Amino acid sequence: MSAICALYGLDDRPIERDSIDRMLRGMERWGAGPVGTWLDRSSRVGLGCRIMAVTPEDAFDEQPARSRDGRTVLVADARIDNRPELAAELGIPAADAQALPDSGFILAAWEAWGVECAGHLIGDFAFALWDDRREFLYCARDPLGQRVLFQHLNGHRLAIASSIPALVALPDVTARLNEQKVAELLVLLEHSESTCFEGITRLQPGHTLTATRDGMRVRRYWTPDTGRRTVLGSDEEYLEAFRAVFRRAVHDRLRSTRPVAIMVSAGLDSSSVAAMAADVLARNGGRLLAFHSAPPTDFAGDARPGWVNDESAEVVELAGMHDSMDLTVVRGQEGTLLDDVDKLFEVLCSPVRNSINLSWFCRIYEAAARQGAGVMLNGGKGNLTISYTGLRSIPDMARRGRIVKAVREARAVARVRGQRPRDVIRDQVLMPLVPDSVLAWYGRSRGGDRPPIWETSLSAIRPEFARAKRVEEVARERHEDDDGAMLHASAAEYRYHVLSLAADGFDLPHSFRGWFPIETRESPTDLRLIDFCLSIPGSQYMRSGRDRLLIRRAMRDLVPSSILDRTTRGAQAADWPDWFGQMRDGIAAELTRLRDNDTARRCLDIDRMQGLLDRWPSTLGPEHMGDYALRLLRGIMMGRFIRWFEERWS
Repeated sequence: MSAICALYGLDDRPIERDSIDRMLRGMERWGAGPVGTWLDRSSRVGLGCRIMAVTPEDAFDEQPARSRDGRTVLVADARIDNRPELAAELGIPAADAQALPDSGFILAAWEAWGVECAGHLIGDFAFALWDDRREFLYCARDPLGQRVLFQHLNGHRLAIASSIPALVALPDVTARLNEQKVAELLVLLEHSESTCFEGITRLQPGHTLTATRDGMRVRRYWTPDTGRRTVLGSDEEYLEAFRAVFRRAVHDRLRSTRPVAIMVSAGLDSSSVAAMAADVLARNGGRLLAFHSAPPTDFAGDARPGWVNDESAEVVELAGMHDSMDLTVVRGQEGTLLDDVDKLFEVLCSPVRNSINLSWFCRIYEAAARQGAGVMLNGGKGNLTISYTGLRSIPDMARRGRIVKAVREARAVARVRGQRPRDVIRDQVLMPLVPDSVLAWYGRSRGGDRPPIWETSLSAIRPEFARAKRVEEVARERHEDDDGAMLHASAAEYRYHVLSLAADGFDLPHSFRGWFPIETRESPTDLRLIDFCLSIPGSQYMRSGRDRLLIRRAMRDLVPSSILDRTTRGAQAADWPDWFGQMRDGIAAELTRLRDNDTARRCLDIDRMQGLLDRWPSTLGPEHMGDYALRLLRGIMMGRFIRWFEERWS
């Protein structure tokens, strides 16, 4: 993996090598590997790269990479997973392919397919290249945005980089807080382009950027095929096909010269990825470092109905099934979330939405780094692919006119889940048949009765600031406050929509490479796996009210029944009532500082936050989570970020 940057002059002013060097110094946290720079003869374009070797092929990587004729120059932050298929298509001999870095595959794909090359690549990637023949800068980002590219455009040049600090290192880039983004983050709205820095944006996932002297063009190159159907002859054929594509997705994410780790819980997604990874590694004499977060053994807090506070027994049972899995259970909280948050801001340049999870998230990465891990697997977004419930197959049935079957399945769901049949039939059978115009009228008619978005999102935003930034209107425009926005979408359309929704959510694992450094990889978002899982019949996921059948059947030999057959969910940061109390003094001190900060007073409802501090209960429990672990903590973290921003970039 690499940290990359590019500068392209839009007028006759030359690009200076010092500017590239500044950007690379802004990404020093990304490792002390080889650093390379390149400037064209006319000094109109410059490229830079800082390589952090992870895969065996990275040992052969020399960037910026040049084409055979020297007229194309590339920098890439990439892991390409369809290397064998690309080698066959491009006529690259197998012996040569083994020693070809991923940047070499991208360069070969460019020479073969030009601006269409990104559509031929499968994996996590972001790259920038200069084509001297056509005299343009071309950049691309993988379809789901696992690798990130930030950009800054002014009147005379375009700057591209893997991190925001690299862009702010340029002398003509002024760091200004984007208060619109602050408002949207506070009410949990996501946006694929904007950042907390005015004028610095992201290239959207699945898009390319082409820059010439005449201007800049951004184009979407990847559009999901929601109409694709995979029809096989039997349940067993579906299972075998799923196992094959799932195994390949996991296998391709195990390429590493350093140990591979995984964050594992007793949920279906991470446990299935862990089991498959351990099985694949065992066949090649490898081992998997597994890390699980659990409360202290003496934690006696109450759990919410249907949730489990401590899943460690099930995870230990999972590890016991795999001799190649070395499990570390990380328990408890050391210090407070306020201790190291500035380190996070330095690499992420943003607060996170659910700071409560940082308590275990960072501790797992720290433990993995101490054991020398270079890769961290997870089961992110698996509930849309490998462990999809199948629930939306019921509206699909109803829309196809199979009403009786849809009602029968809805009744079965109600029976299994202990819900009222009429409620499930209403939500899953009748509502999807109501025309959009009627739903829109209904939404308008009850609009005045709905609480504002800052209440439904448990936000600490100041209401006057929320209104000034039009967050309600923005939410409606993006349909993020409307449960019915995707009501009439097919199951495949809905799942693709949600898969691509958290467009700035990948900033965190992407930026973590500049902190620990460990590369995060998600097997459930492999494009081949997505295409398969979203194209098979809903009956492979749900029957007779039982959901997630595909993964439960497919992993029966690799995952214990205590996980596969469970009906409860594991609570993240379940022990927060214990360690949150240790933050009370720190929160009080932070609130005092925020009252002296003009920006914080304008953005945050500090009086409401102070009221929560004043009413701090003697014993925190699940009933306090909304007000304290969410509303108060989010407000404190945003306030701390605002202070950090102004102190760091003033």
